[in-house]
Formats: sequence, C-alpha cells, structure tokens
Amino acid sequence: MFRSCLLVLATLTLAASAQAATFIVDTTSDAMLADCDDGVAADCSLRGAIALANANPDADTVAFDIPSSDPGYISATAHWRIEVSSGAFPFIQYPLTIDGYTQAGATANTQAPDEGGSNAVLKIEFSGANAWSNGLHGSQMTVRGLAINRFRGGNLNLAGPGPHRIEGCFIGTGITGMTAPGDNASNIGIRVSSGNVVVGGDTPDARNVISGNSYIGISDSGGTSSPPNTYQGNILGLAADGSSLIAGRQDFGIYASDAPQGSLIGGTSIAERNLFGGHGFSAITITGNPLNPPVAPPPTRILGNFIGTDWSGELPRGNGLNPASPSQPYPSVLVGRLYRCGASIGGDAPGEGNLIAHGGQAGVAVGGCHGASILGNAFVKNRGIPIDLAGSSNFDGLTPNDADDADGTEGSDPQWLYRGNRYQNRAVIDSMVHVAGGATIELTYHVDTAIEHAAYPLRIDIMRGRGGQPEALVAIDLYEAGDAQQPRVVSFPAVALQGQPLILGVTDADGNSSEFESEILFSDGFEVIP
Repeated sequence: MFRSCLLVLATLTLAASAQAATFIVDTTSDAMLADCDDGVAADCSLRGAIALANANPDADTVAFDIPSSDPGYISATAHWRIEVSSGAFPFIQYPLTIDGYTQAGATANTQAPDEGGSNAVLKIEFSGANAWSNGLHGSQMTVRGLAINRFRGGNLNLAGPGPHRIEGCFIGTGITGMTAPGDNASNIGIRVSSGNVVVGGDTPDARNVISGNSYIGISDSGGTSSPPNTYQGNILGLAADGSSLIAGRQDFGIYASDAPQGSLIGGTSIAERNLFGGHGFSAITITGNPLNPPVAPPPTRILGNFIGTDWSGELPRGNGLNPASPSQPYPSVLVGRLYRCGASIGGDAPGEGNLIAHGGQAGVAVGGCHGASILGNAFVKNRGIPIDLAGSSNFDGLTPNDADDADGTEGSDPQWLYRGNRYQNRAVIDSMVHVAGGATIELTYHVDTAIEHAAYPLRIDIMRGRGGQPEALVAIDLYEAGDAQQPRVVSFPAVALQGQPLILGVTDADGNSSEFESEILFSDGFEVIP
C-alpha cells in the first residue's frame, strides 16, 4: 500500500513538471543564462531559455522583456540585438514558440497584400555575425516577430519533424526590413528539410519579409513523401515596403528541390498571395531527383502570386535579370527534373492564375520533365517567351512544331525524357475572320498531334494579350480525339479580344502545356505578329 502511494505521488510530480512554461528573455547576452527567475535581472538569455525548454517535453514559449539599459540596445533604431558569439545554438527538441512581438514596442503588420508591404515594427534582432552556423533550428518551432540575419548555415533551419510555423518575421534583412546588413553572408533565409511547414499565412500579421539572403530565400528539400508545406502571403526579394529593391539581392526566392508533393506556394485569395521581386535568378525553382511513381503524385501548386512586380502589380521588379551577367538571364519560374515535373502553375478557379511579369527570360521554363500544367496566368513584358519548353537546360525560345508531335514520345528519341512537357505541339491558326457584321470572330485551327503521341482531349485556351504574352482567358475549347490533326472551327464574341492579339495554348489531358501561338486580327483578315 505504501509503495502504491509513492508511485502515485511520483506520477503526479512528473505530470506537474511537464506543464508548459513561459521563459522570459531579459538580456541580449549570448551566454548560457538559464535561471530565468521572475524579478531577477539579466538571468535569462535566449540560449538559456531554449536549453530550459529542451528539458521540458511540453509546448513552451519564449517571450522577451529586455530593458533599454541592456548593452545590446541600439538607440538609433530603438531595438535589441542578440549577437551569437558562443557557437551554435541548441537544437530545439520539443514544441516551442519564440515570440518577438512580446517585446515592448513591437507591432505586427496590418496591411493586406493589396494595401502595401509590411508595416510591422520589430524590436528583437537575432544575428549570426556571419558565423558558419545555423540560426534557430530544430523541430516543431513557431517563430514570430524576429529579424534574423547573418547566419551562414541558414537563418532558420526547420530540420526536425513539424509542425513548424514562421510568422511576421524579417529573414535576411535588418530590423526595419528595408536593408540587409552590409556584410550579410547568410546563404539561405529558411532551410526546410521536413514537412508540415507553414511560412506566412492568410492574415496580415503572418506575413514574412524574406529578402537580402545571398543565395536562397526559402530552400525546401523536405522530401517528396513528407506532408505538404505551405508558403503564403510573404514578400520575397523586395524590402518590407513591397516595392524597394535591396542591395545584395537574393539569387532565388523559393528553391524547391525534392519538396513535399502537394505543397502550396500562394493561394486563391489576395491574402494568400506571395510577392516575388528582384531576384537575380529564378523567383521559383521546382527541381530534384527523378519523380516517376506509378501514379502521378499531387503536384506542387503555384497559385495567385505576383512574380516580377511591386505589391500593386504595376511597377516592374523583374526576376532573372542576373545583374552580374545580364547576357545570361534566367526564367522567372523554372521547372526541371526527370520524368514527372510534379508542378502546376496557375489554374481555372478565380484567383489561381499568377501574374508573371518583367522577367529576364521566359515567364515559365520547363525542361527534362512532363506534366507541368500552366493555365490561367497573365504574362506581361517578359523578355523571353511566356512558356519555354526545352531540354534539361537549353531554354532557347520557340520550339518548332513537328509532324505528328512525335519528338516528345517515348521511343522516338533516346533523349525523350529530357524534353519539357514532351514538346507538346502548338495549335496552328488556319484562318480567323469577322462574321455577323463584325460582332463574332470565327477561328479555324488545328493541332498536329497524333492520338498516340498525347493524352486526348486537348484543351485549347483562347486568350488575348500583347506581344505574344497572354493577359486574359477568352474561351476554352476541347479538341477531341475525333478532331485529331483536323481543322476545327470555334466562334466567340469579337469584343472579348478588346482589340488585342489572339493567343492559343494547348494542354493535353496529362497536363502537358505547350508554348503559345499568337495572331493579330485586322479588318481584312489576319496577320502574323513578326
């Protein structure tokens, strides 16, 4: 009986010790200060608070209450800098929330994506002093309201199992979000090697600014079989105002190499829109090891983003211009791996189309894989063609149609795997005339793709645009197997073109989107755009 009572008491003691705790950081010191006693000054560092949290398997919180008398207080910007000088930070082992908005004077962003950038006021800066180490890293992290920079191993490393949430932070910039530290050598803003990650969100307070990192804003190598990751509402490449370029710009925005399938970049609402601007290379890259399961996995979806503009969608902030070597520009969105692409760019539902503008080369480039559907997007003033299908890396402009569309078919070429979207043939416009007193356009077209070389029916997108770059969808026609390689006639209201050129796109039932074909209609017929 006595031993049973002892066992009960021990169980109760263990249960009480596992309760969630809040540790209040009250110093910018990088020493292991882990007393964290209420009413005792300068006894709880961020390093010490994480060590205490690692001793408790329950979900803890790290808050901040650092006085202005602290040596790490910077009066010019009224913020506190925690600079790492004692080696790598502890790996976060259990669920932990680190909330910079608990520091007095910090306020979260209140602007929606169509109202501006981020007006968040941050007060805690976590800096790596260009050390070859990680910043915050571990499992099940929620990080809010911190400016994190100058960690060469990655400012944030989401390495352990999720869930992870990163909200309202400035990753790679200084405390204002408007500039990067002059000697910032952090290679990667957020390094993701797990699933169940959410960076940003659909509320203004969740928006992150991920800019000024020397290499990649977000690197996702979480593994194709991991739970999906979500990236929404963030500013990548630009300053916190959503417009200004940052000196020492990032090379890439999101670089997804073997990212979890079914991941989401953006969304269908304005609140979920990511803003990508000013990257030297591609804003979004989807790549990785060959993806060839028996059944096509859920693709990584790229939806509703502004790629290459400021927050308003009006001012050019192009990606892929490669300022260091302007003669070698990059596509704004690059999809390249072997077998299946595992990517879907845009869509038919309201808000799914991306704005892809002012890029240095193609709007979207697909190489070395098939099944990348590219639908419902607006392309504006990109220096290359909107969609460029190529081999593994040779993006060289319009690909000639071939008879029967055989050049992307298994067996016709030992290198067929390296042909982007199987080099799906473009639609050919046979004639285009005004009828019904000019109120209707009658279009005759055909697609020279044999039934055995594509998955029918073929979807034909009829669009309007400028300079061969589509801005809006006018109509969708289905080119059935019975129509294969034969002329087909379709009519639509002339007013739908608004005096702009007609542009056609082809996507087969397996999601292989073609490059575009464009014509301009005059009162006496039609004429090919030079």
